Amino acid sequence: MKKKEDKQRRVEDRAGSIISIIAPGTKFKGTLSGSDSVLIAGHFKGEIKCDSLVRVDREGRIQGIINSPYVIIEGEVNGDVLSAEHVELRKGARVVGNINTVRIVMAEGCILQGEVQMPKEGDKPFIFEEKRAGKDIQDKSLEEEVMNDKKPKPSNAS
Repeated sequence: MKKKEDKQRRVEDRAGSIISIIAPGTKFKGTLSGSDSVLIAGHFKGEIKCDSLVRVDREGRIQGIINSPYVIIEGEVNGDVLSAEHVELRKGARVVGNINTVRIVMAEGCILQGEVQMPKEGDKPFIFEEKRAGKDIQDKSLEEEVMNDKKPKPSNAS
């Protein structure tokens, strides 16, 4: 049975509903600030200062800085993500810039060209167990070595 806390495990649930939307086909240039969540499905150029969730949809494009505690990226960001508590790069996300966050989750198929900075000493990236069948055994042993802070062994591939 699921606990009550599990209902707010997802970032979307913790941040609440999305109030502001920059719709597909819309272009916005300037500074966007507020306390409610925002969805970027169009093109945005400038700075976003949000006290809640910033979500960049698959069609969304941002050129500028995102300053928000919760950030989900499925589209494209050309700029930095600052002061984040939790950042998710979902499949198809493309980020050219630096990310400063306490926790980061990266899906297979996302692209990050930049640095990830985790400000608290001892923080490590969140690693989740793949639930799909047919996972390569070599990948699993590599994950175990990384978790145990060991250097990976060279592969015996011919």
